[in-house]
Amino acid sequence: MEESEIFVESAIRDIAHEFNVIVDSVNEGDSKFVHDRYFRFAFAKPSRMAELLTLFSRHNPSLKAFLDTIDLASLRGASENHSNDKHAGSADLVFEANLKNGGVAGLYVGIIAEHKSDEDDLVMNQISEYYHHLFLERKKDVPVVAFIVYNGEKGWDPLADVHFAEYPEFYHDIGYPFKAIYLDVGHGIDDVELKGLSPITLVALTAMKYIWDMEKFSVSFREAAIHLLKMQNTEEGRDFIKQSLSYFFWKWPYKSEVIKMDRPEIIANKGYETFGEHFFNAGEAKGVSNAISVFEKLGVSPEKIAEAKAMLAELANK
Repeated sequence: MEESEIFVESAIRDIAHEFNVIVDSVNEGDSKFVHDRYFRFAFAKPSRMAELLTLFSRHNPSLKAFLDTIDLASLRGASENHSNDKHAGSADLVFEANLKNGGVAGLYVGIIAEHKSDEDDLVMNQISEYYHHLFLERKKDVPVVAFIVYNGEKGWDPLADVHFAEYPEFYHDIGYPFKAIYLDVGHGIDDVELKGLSPITLVALTAMKYIWDMEKFSVSFREAAIHLLKMQNTEEGRDFIKQSLSYFFWKWPYKSEVIKMDRPEIIANKGYETFGEHFFNAGEAKGVSNAISVFEKLGVSPEKIAEAKAMLAELANK
């Protein structure tokens, strides 16, 4: 075995070991993460929340009208957004954003993002409590927009219900002290729209979109999983991998062996890839690409490079 092949296989072994440690720690119940916290982690960063809002604004005129009034680059987490462990808060997520140039200097809007994975008839009352605690009690006299981010199995429209429906029609136009916008992750976006997003946004939305359908999840999330490989060397990336696995186990608690990562020499071609095998294959492809790049920089002739590619392909099919 050539030195470069040994290096690639060694690197893959290291990734497999670290990945399996994470799988085991999540599967043994060490993780305290739940599905709402997966949403919090993925979208607590303002740039990723901005991606989410921009994505949905393509289909939602009300959301587009809102984004037209604010400076999206000024989006920031409010001070009461999280507790110390970065995964909790009064509401799921709370942001502020400045108005675009031309508005009153220093004026901003408040943003509440509330995640639901099941229908909840009391969601508007819940957001009303958040509004009172986060803004009125703190004497923040600003307009507030609340986003209900839903990824449940069934279709649902929490804004279709009339406020005070049990009262005569005269009372039905009495609204809430905030404007609500509904974002349906499970049914409102398609895979093509996800491809241009940053890795964590891409993986999180793919997982949330297909968490209720294991067959579609296995296909779509496998494609998204290649991005996780690039994250495993950073603290945020490793945390996100663990959160993604926790989210997987929350729905399918007995599937840990499906996503465990085998050693390179015992991975066989079964006609499909497990989650873990995708990590291996992505790593192997990256190693081959690096090797070819080295050949080119050393001035190896195109004919020899073509011959090397053929040999590597032959080895990969053995």
